[in-house]
Amino acid sequence: MNNNFSNETRELFIWNYSCFLCGKSHANCLHHILGRISNSPLNASHLGNFECHIGNGKLNTFDVQSMLLKKTLSYLKTNDYNLTKEDKKFMKKYERYYK
Repeated sequence: MNNNFSNETRELFIWNYSCFLCGKSHANCLHHILGRISNSPLNASHLGNFECHIGNGKLNTFDVQSMLLKKTLSYLKTNDYNLTKEDKKFMKKYERYYK
């Protein structure tokens, strides 16, 4: 995974193989859901790079971004991730996506 996410963020997803977009067992990249505005794990979506990530214009739609943000939050909560101050600011700033 070659992006601006920290090693700590990458490690949160290391044992997950399910693509957050299609559900298939081919997740092998982290996608910045809302672009490179934040490197918070909340802005990361585990996707299949060639099948669901590269060239997929649907990733830029509000509905898909909202769905991915919610899936990521659920995934992190399920894995006992503790939200940081930065994460809480991110959620507050982009709360419309979580409704």
